[in-house]
Amino acid sequence: MIAEALRYAREELFNTHLYEWLGSQVSTPSLKSILQKFAAEERKHYDFWRRWVSTTIRYNRLRLVWYQLLAKVLGPTFVLRLLEEREHETIAEYRRIADQLPEAERAELLHLIQEEETHETEFLAAVQENEGRLRYVGFIVLGLSDAIIEVTGVHAGFLGVSHRPLIAGIAGLIVGFAASISMGSAAYLQAKQNTQVSPLQSALYTSVAYLLAVVLLALPYFFLPRMSPAFWSSVGLALLLILSFVYYSSVLFERPFGREALESIGVLGATALLSYGFGELLRYLFPEAAL
Repeated sequence: MIAEALRYAREELFNTHLYEWLGSQVSTPSLKSILQKFAAEERKHYDFWRRWVSTTIRYNRLRLVWYQLLAKVLGPTFVLRLLEEREHETIAEYRRIADQLPEAERAELLHLIQEEETHETEFLAAVQENEGRLRYVGFIVLGLSDAIIEVTGVHAGFLGVSHRPLIAGIAGLIVGFAASISMGSAAYLQAKQNTQVSPLQSALYTSVAYLLAVVLLALPYFFLPRMSPAFWSSVGLALLLILSFVYYSSVLFERPFGREALESIGVLGATALLSYGFGELLRYLFPEAAL
């Protein structure tokens, strides 16, 4: 029981400091008030477990810095979703331990469990309402996914036509730059039908996400001298980009990671295979045009 109390006290102390830090980062009064309230609740949970521990309790400060960095880059909602996954496991353990406690402590722990179950939902609703970037996640996905599929297809097509990676890299950049403008324009027109988002910001999110993916996937073609290693390095970067954003979306919107990852990888593989086949066909039909 002492070892478990020490572990739970550390976790609750970590949550206390994280909520306090998040509260210091927001400017919306209602959201700041909620964060301060939950920081106080986590402190009360820490005090509950602290009574069984005689040693000094310290939490992992590097972990706090990591979560702070995630909150700044990916948003507080993503961080809270990660915490929520751990909370579910912790609540199950709390329920198991509650049966082993005297009646007074058991009632107190059950009240703490109720607070844990309710405040996450309340907090996430408040954060999502005030975190503007969540309204543009769909446009970021649109830009990234289309860039990955289209540019990988261009590179795969050149794998069947050319043996010069520099040519393939430049072609990918040219196609990607033009397509990013086209996708941004389409996103702007689409957003004009939605009063919840800004058309200009929607276009910018889509275009910038598209361009960043294009540049990243083109990099191997400028540094590797042979076509095949450059292509597979680019495919590896595409897979890493897909898996990273699928994981981000799965945590943010509570979707199954495995199924979405397999679907995205399957589409990427099919596109690369068909584009490579088409490039081989062109090289067969027009051998004099091969580079």
